[in-house]
Amino acid sequence: MTNEELLQIIRQAGRNKATKLDLYGEGLTILPAEIGQLSNLRELYLSNNQLTMLPAEIGQLSNLSRLDLSNNQLTTLPAEIGQLSSLSRLDLSNNQLTTLPAEIGQLFNLSLLYLIGNQLTMLPAVIGQLSNLSRLYLGDNQLTTLPAVIGQLCNLSQLDLEKNKLINLPEEIQRLTKLKKLDLRGEGNSQLKIPPEILGNSWDNLDKPSNILKYYFSLQVEEKKPLNEAKVLLVGQGGVGKTSLVKRLLENYYDPHERKTEGISIKNWQISVNNQAIRLNVWDFGGQEIMHATHQFFLTKRSLYLLVINTRKDEQQNELEYWLKIIQSFGGDSPIIVVANKIDEHPFDIDQRGLCQKYSAIRHILPVSCETGQGLEDLRSAIINEIAQLNHIHDLLPQSWFQVKTHLEQIEKDYIPYGDYERLCHDEKVTDGLSQSTLIDLLHHLGTVLNFRDDPRLEDTHVLNPEWVTNGVYKILNDNWLMTQYRGILDRAQLKRILNEPRYPDNKQLFIVDMMRKFELCFPLEDGVGDRFLIPDLLPKEQPATGEWEDILAFQYHYNVLPSSVISRFIVRMHHHSDRQTWWRSGIVLKHQGNRALVKSDREDRKIFISIGGSPSTRRELLAMIRSQFYAIHQTIKGLEVKEKVGIPGHPNNIVVDYQTLLEYEKQGLRIIPDGLQESFDPRQLSDGIEPTAIRQKPYIPIPKLPDIMSDNQQPENNKPSPQNSPAERGIALGMAVIVLLLFVILVLFPRATESGTTLAIVRFLAATFAGIAGYLFAGTLGLEAQVPLNKSSIKATGAFAAFVIVLLLFFYGVPTFDNSTPPKRVSYYERLSSYC
Repeated sequence: MTNEELLQIIRQAGRNKATKLDLYGEGLTILPAEIGQLSNLRELYLSNNQLTMLPAEIGQLSNLSRLDLSNNQLTTLPAEIGQLSSLSRLDLSNNQLTTLPAEIGQLFNLSLLYLIGNQLTMLPAVIGQLSNLSRLYLGDNQLTTLPAVIGQLCNLSQLDLEKNKLINLPEEIQRLTKLKKLDLRGEGNSQLKIPPEILGNSWDNLDKPSNILKYYFSLQVEEKKPLNEAKVLLVGQGGVGKTSLVKRLLENYYDPHERKTEGISIKNWQISVNNQAIRLNVWDFGGQEIMHATHQFFLTKRSLYLLVINTRKDEQQNELEYWLKIIQSFGGDSPIIVVANKIDEHPFDIDQRGLCQKYSAIRHILPVSCETGQGLEDLRSAIINEIAQLNHIHDLLPQSWFQVKTHLEQIEKDYIPYGDYERLCHDEKVTDGLSQSTLIDLLHHLGTVLNFRDDPRLEDTHVLNPEWVTNGVYKILNDNWLMTQYRGILDRAQLKRILNEPRYPDNKQLFIVDMMRKFELCFPLEDGVGDRFLIPDLLPKEQPATGEWEDILAFQYHYNVLPSSVISRFIVRMHHHSDRQTWWRSGIVLKHQGNRALVKSDREDRKIFISIGGSPSTRRELLAMIRSQFYAIHQTIKGLEVKEKVGIPGHPNNIVVDYQTLLEYEKQGLRIIPDGLQESFDPRQLSDGIEPTAIRQKPYIPIPKLPDIMSDNQQPENNKPSPQNSPAERGIALGMAVIVLLLFVILVLFPRATESGTTLAIVRFLAATFAGIAGYLFAGTLGLEAQVPLNKSSIKATGAFAAFVIVLLLFFYGVPTFDNSTPPKRVSYYERLSSYC
């Protein structure tokens, strides 16, 4: 937009006495002084431009209540900004501000202030004058301290300080009693020494501010010491030398006949980092494919990964990228060292630069030989260097927490009840529930102990020894007899045979099975034969005969990496809908309302194929059930990239189109020509089989970290959708319903109260009206707009009409009436019905 065009818009807005002006994304580099002439302006949107400064005349907009200046290049603000006395919302996110003018303290009506993504190093003391401020977003700046006056913001409910460089917090921050969200996450704030288990892992999953502040300030008075502990995980295919590598690193010992690890081996390794003793919990994972599904539950963040490969095999045989993506999904940004073992047997040849560019978490790619010891010193140095840079390794913890940890490690038992852990905490003066749960979560992530109190089947057992439970699970998964003779069906007799060791007493064997159920590794067979469980990973690989699949609805999922657990977890979730228990290791046949679905996984192609046969009018309901379960599974695997594909009629599994692309073509009214075909298709012809029109036409709006401050339809502060109806509306609806019921009862019990036809007509109309109001309010609470092609207003209107008609008919046929004789004679229902017929 040129300056002349901008001036014309401003002049036109002045002539129209405009209250709102939207100049979003117009490429503006300067804002003319004439903007100050728009005295009626209440909302001004200037985001996504290239403004470097504001004119002083901006201060003349005395009626302005909303000002959006986000995503510009502002380096300073004029002092006149303080003259905007009506301003309630100000967005300055993603600019280049290094300071705020003192005049900002004059914005007494300001309730929301966005300053995310600037270069602020301090806040002015006048910030404490903004007593009406309810939300203050300061994430991604350079703040090292907060002024004590922050405690004067008595109405503050949300305070975002993520990704700053805070070294301490003022005691006055504890005065913010209305605070509902406090975000102190991010590497830059690591000097606060608050573990992530206390801070929370996302904006929507933050701990209570009072809990965070209680922990922080307790550290200031109680004796404390650094954690100095971390977890190292060795992963990779079976037979690449992970166990030999552990023994070389820890004991400088090599056994040429080392047996493969069946399960997980956990060892402690003491190293010195910057003259400080650091304890490493080294987890050596068995590489057999059948155990991959279980490994993921122990692949944690705050860890260092050693991905071991065999130089005698190529990248595909090592499944190098598969493991890198698995680590990326479950380990987040944890650093990775790729260790190329057996360099003495085969030269090291790999595209190191390309691999590091694709996976930024890779810190080193190092060739070694466990047999000769070549390269091991370089590997030790690399491990020490990466451990030194791990976040939170030096977190300060109360001395009492360490005493609890020490006692737990000294107990010579594989498990204890959670109540015993709580009593131990009380003995060491760790008495509040928050500290107890935070400590156990921390030890769980470090691999010191395992605890799954979030699952009611497991909450009573606090597992001390991770090897006890993991190796119990792996004993079952690796049992050849169970796989070949029992085809994955585990009963109590087989469970007792497999776990026939003193450390697995009879009363704890089902606990191991409950662990497997929690991880969706098995499910109970409800066939009346007793305690029997099916383990999908032990099912035969061979797909059984599943019948003909013609004229089908075809749908596919394409993955960047397909963990083997996805299909097994799906089988566990959907086994109730199986068609005559038709299942195998990589697939299942489902049946629902006369429709059948074939769902199978191809790990090599990284695809899941779904074929649904049956009535075109009802089979999309079965597809919706399938998609909802896969969606839930996908949500638990961070970093998983999934694309939905739709099969083309006549080529259901060979030619597909991207579902989101299909919806975009439908939205634009265009026909689509799939790759490999010359024929064009109407997108609706394909998408109608997937979802109803009303559902797929709803715009997809990703939930942002923070609400859009300039939206007229803002979400509540917790980013959750508002309730369908307010409590007041529900109360009114209930009251109306009660009145209708009372009127009906009175008229039935005391019929002569309405001998007058006029009185009865009035009562009928009032009752039906009250019922209509109740129906209108209640209909909005049912959430039907996701299932029927109607919007919420239409659903409410339908509910009102239905309730009105039903109650009118009820009062007509259910309440006695009288004729016009003297004295009035009661008219029977049959006579009334006959007169109307």
